[in-house]
Amino acid sequence: MLVVAEGAAIEPEVDLSGYGIDGDTVRMLFLDGAENMARYAESRPMEARPGEKFEYSSATTVILGDIIARELTESEDPRIRMEAVRRFANGRLFEPLGMDSAVIEFDRAGTMIGGSIMHAAAPDWAKFGEFLRHGGSVRGAQLIPRKWIEFMRTPSPTNAAYGGLVWLNARAGADGKPILFPDEAPASTFAALGHLGQYVIVSPEQGLTVVRLGKTQDEGRQPARDQLGRIINLFPVGK
Repeated sequence: MLVVAEGAAIEPEVDLSGYGIDGDTVRMLFLDGAENMARYAESRPMEARPGEKFEYSSATTVILGDIIARELTESEDPRIRMEAVRRFANGRLFEPLGMDSAVIEFDRAGTMIGGSIMHAAAPDWAKFGEFLRHGGSVRGAQLIPRKWIEFMRTPSPTNAAYGGLVWLNARAGADGKPILFPDEAPASTFAALGHLGQYVIVSPEQGLTVVRLGKTQDEGRQPARDQLGRIINLFPVGK
């Protein structure tokens, strides 16, 4: 396991750089949708029929966060919803993995902000990456079904570079450009990508997890990605 950490994961104030200011994501997170993000996301008109077009969407995971809360409690009280989700996340994921620094944020309706604003120190993100690398198990305990990890690593029908909420090491991104490192890393490599250049990269064939935190504006993103690819390429396959 390798951890590469730059900067800090938590910033002292809201930074809207890197977002389209007039886009739905900013409106949902910080403006008129912030009170009840799931309700705002569900109210937006569909851009295409399901399965017709790939569109990366933070709102999708907010809706999933609302579904999780409603499965855990019938209460509409935001405090009860938050407590139910925190208890579930801590008991089923963070505590077994030893992710002591993990913090998840909620909107005022008590819905987990699934697409962003989840904080953890670099070593804890590395524990999460290792958990995925081992197929959803830790110290011999299978916390989530391996078939779910297989689903996460299966390319979506409309974008070979995206699976089940993680990015895959394929050449075809939404714009035809690779998101990860098809020339430097094995095809089985996958990653969770955060805002402004945060990475949790998992390479099962290399026995490797790489974490990179910090904040990199658009003009520096490609050099940072290229450097990560070179780092990963230093490690042999099958070791």
